[in-house]
Amino acid sequence: MKDIHLGISKNIKNNRHCLIMKRINIIASGEVQRVGYRDFVTKIAKKNNITGIVRNCPGYDVEIIAEGNEQDLELFVSQIKIQNDPIFVESVKIESGTYEGKWKYFEIQRGSPDEELGERLDTAIVYLVRIDSNSRRSVEIGELMLEKQDQMLGKQDQMLEKQDQMLDKQDQMLEKQDQMLDRQDQMLEKQDQMLDRQDQMLEKQDQMLDRQDQMLEKQDQMLDRQDQMLEKQDYQISLQKGTIQEIQEMRSDLKYSLEVRYQNIEQQLLEIQTILKNAGMMS
Repeated sequence: MKDIHLGISKNIKNNRHCLIMKRINIIASGEVQRVGYRDFVTKIAKKNNITGIVRNCPGYDVEIIAEGNEQDLELFVSQIKIQNDPIFVESVKIESGTYEGKWKYFEIQRGSPDEELGERLDTAIVYLVRIDSNSRRSVEIGELMLEKQDQMLGKQDQMLEKQDQMLDKQDQMLEKQDQMLDRQDQMLEKQDQMLDRQDQMLEKQDQMLDRQDQMLEKQDQMLDRQDQMLEKQDYQISLQKGTIQEIQEMRSDLKYSLEVRYQNIEQQLLEIQTILKNAGMMS
């Protein structure tokens, strides 16, 4: 594993040497002197493997001479455009130079001791002012937070009141639900009673059906009897018809015989009358 890591690190170093090394000259304008800007530039240069110097120019600008490969220089330039109070880089002028490999490190090229001391004092004052401003801002923010917290507490009190009201409503709802449950229990009892009544009614209906079955059986028996009676009546009627016919025949025979006898009697009477007339016994 160590051999692998050593091989990788050698490849990285070889790749860096293969990249084209360049120098650029930079003039940074704005709030860049007496605010610690050179220290920030030095830290950024070390982070990006840049060598060179940074120094104050006469007036208000800062000069930066930076050497490194093209990619590291581009990243370095993008990061030194600081706009964070008290530093505010308004513009950056860049000119290409000839790479010399003159510096092993990136360093601050300082001025006279008095100048550097004054800049340090000015930088300290700027940061103290910034700290004071931040402190005041923190106090203001703290006061605003306290106001917000008071408002939040007020809102929470209102929420608690609303929750109490909701709890009261829920208690009322629970009471109503208990009443509804009682009503439902009563309804269930009534329904049980109704079911009992219905069972009784069904039993009565079963009894009625049994009675009706018995009545139907009786009616069937009665119909059978009636059929038998009808058969007998039909038989009697047929007998009566035969008897009537016989009677009618007997009557016709009797009538004929009576007529014959009557004629005979009339003939005999006529004969008797004739005899009596002849005897002078009748006129």
